[in-house]
Amino acid sequence: MSGLKRLAMLLLLLSLSTVTWAWALPEAQDDAPPPALKLSLALGEHNSSADVDGRLVFAGGTWQQQTADLQFELPLAADQRWVLLMARDPFNVVRVTGQDGSIQTRDFFRPAADAGLLPVGYAFTLPRDSMGQQRLRLELQGAVRSAPTPRILSEQEVLREASREFALACAIYASLVTLLIASLALYPAVRDPIFLLYSAYLATALLFVATVSGHLYALPGASVLGAMGARGFWLVILTFNVVALLTLTRFAETRASNLPWIRRLDWVVRAMAVLVLVPLLPLQVVADSLQSLTKLGWLLAMPAGILATIDGARRGVQMAVAASVALLLLLAAAAAHEAMQHGWLGDDILSRHGYQLVLVLVSVIMFVGLSSRIGQVRERLADETSARLQSDTRLRQERTQAGFAQSLQDHLRGVAEDEVATVAFRLLGEHAREVTGASAAVVVGAGYLGHDLLLVQPKGQPAGFAQYLLVARGLLRTRALDREPINVRLGGTRPDDTAGKPLIAIIPLPLVSPAWAALVLPAPDEAGFEPAMLSALADVSRQAVEKADEAYAAIQLRRTAEHDSLTGTQNRRSLDQALAREFKANASRDAGLAVLFIDIDWFKGVNDRLGHACGDLCIRSIATCLRGELRPTDAMGRYGGDEFLVLLPGRDAAAARIIAESLRNAVEDSQIYWQGEALPLTVSIGLAVRRETDREPATLLERADRALYAAKHEGRNRVCVAPAVLS
Repeated sequence: MSGLKRLAMLLLLLSLSTVTWAWALPEAQDDAPPPALKLSLALGEHNSSADVDGRLVFAGGTWQQQTADLQFELPLAADQRWVLLMARDPFNVVRVTGQDGSIQTRDFFRPAADAGLLPVGYAFTLPRDSMGQQRLRLELQGAVRSAPTPRILSEQEVLREASREFALACAIYASLVTLLIASLALYPAVRDPIFLLYSAYLATALLFVATVSGHLYALPGASVLGAMGARGFWLVILTFNVVALLTLTRFAETRASNLPWIRRLDWVVRAMAVLVLVPLLPLQVVADSLQSLTKLGWLLAMPAGILATIDGARRGVQMAVAASVALLLLLAAAAAHEAMQHGWLGDDILSRHGYQLVLVLVSVIMFVGLSSRIGQVRERLADETSARLQSDTRLRQERTQAGFAQSLQDHLRGVAEDEVATVAFRLLGEHAREVTGASAAVVVGAGYLGHDLLLVQPKGQPAGFAQYLLVARGLLRTRALDREPINVRLGGTRPDDTAGKPLIAIIPLPLVSPAWAALVLPAPDEAGFEPAMLSALADVSRQAVEKADEAYAAIQLRRTAEHDSLTGTQNRRSLDQALAREFKANASRDAGLAVLFIDIDWFKGVNDRLGHACGDLCIRSIATCLRGELRPTDAMGRYGGDEFLVLLPGRDAAAARIIAESLRNAVEDSQIYWQGEALPLTVSIGLAVRRETDREPATLLERADRALYAAKHEGRNRVCVAPAVLS
């Protein structure tokens, strides 16, 4: 049994034991009380009430006034004081006139200051010297049904009865208050609104019991409700009926029922909520009908609550069977109380207070039932918390992945073609170490973006783990081609599940076969990485591959746009752009800039005699030869047909002339064969150096072109400098 169920059972036992103690209090006394004196009741001439076995039946509903003469005989002994006692029914006026003319008045809705915090009845003390025949006049005024039983008791017996009533009231209040405190204490732990509703029900139950017992009106601040009289009395009862029925429908989970008419019990609650507003209407016809309206509300609430709990029991709602049985007992106890108020049933503690005791039982049963749902509530809260944590984790991962993707994009911008995979996978390893806290991260693979072997790790990481993985490269390849992230124990070059063997996580990268690669990390503990972390690592690995592919494709696209497809050197467009950049860079300084126009001698004859395929071979061979003689900072490319353009930044005329001669000699000395036939080829070169008067690249190119024309005119296979031919 859970701790909450033990608490509920303890509350139930405490309530029942307190009630039993209160019930048995008079019998626990050593001295038996003297018997009540016989009293005859004579009604006034105009009273409509009937005398039933010494009781005055007060119909209520509308405002009524009843009088009765009480006749009895007191013992002649003067050592005993006597009291006229009646139960505390809701009368506006209870007035007793003694035969000596003395008048004592009580008011249910405005208790006297000396009535105490828990007044238990109307007590009228007779004069101490009263003996023999006595006659009292009793006057009652009010609008609530009751059947008071006037009794003449000894002062000792009145105290005993008051003690029992007081103890019973304390037991009922203590039980309800304890349940209220327990339910309010549970709400912060489970955050289920039904515990707040149940707390509201207990609060209105306390208000209800205090109202029908008259205790509420003895509290400070209750004068406003007391001033409303019977209206306030019925208002509290109607409110309790509404809150109690609403709580029962939520307890029985009627909204989950498969019976439409059970689900429509909410309409009964709404109808009763409308009835609550009726006592607030300032109309006499309303005041006269409140007793009937309250009975109607009670007739709606009790059957609806019983049906709701019976249906809940059918659907397996916890404690719904016990609640339905207790509600049937409550119905019987309420019916007994109503019969007592009509004068059909004797006025004793069961008929007067039995329904309050059963109300405590119903409240305890509901508490036990709600407490049994705490496990379900906790599971739901745990699921909600888990879902929220997963959502937060996903959000953090998405933000992290977005930041990682942006970092990849920034770092891959402008990277050389052969460095794309290295840069991308180094960033992947750094990111993996950061999010997992792993001591190392290595990307192992082959056949990707021209790399026969990939072994990439973050900068500054010791090389031991990477070298260890090289030995198990075959296993890593197999796992990478499986495409599933996994935790694996390694025993050398093969899996080994023996405890103590190194545990690693292998996250395959989505490459097109036969290329393969995997991100590998040492596991943080013997449990390995969680599936969620493996999935997150797989996502960022996919991003790394996507960004690397995009960067590589962009490089290829730029190569296509900037390079000549035949020779692989720069094309005319990129050469013009490079010359424009050099012109702009050298605009404010004295750094030299030389341009070489190169043309293959007698190339048309080679094409005509041996064909275009041979011509293409010659162009490619000469481009390779020229490129080999230049610095990396020099620009060279095919400018059109069999013409090449070379840009020599930082070179003056003398240095440029030396380079031009070396290029001419390299071509002349090269060995080019076509179908076994050696092809002796030479080039003519026109050289021009930028002058201070050159404002545009076109003027420099024009002078270099004229120098080339001069070289051809002078016999080819030579270098001509532009100033020598200017007119």
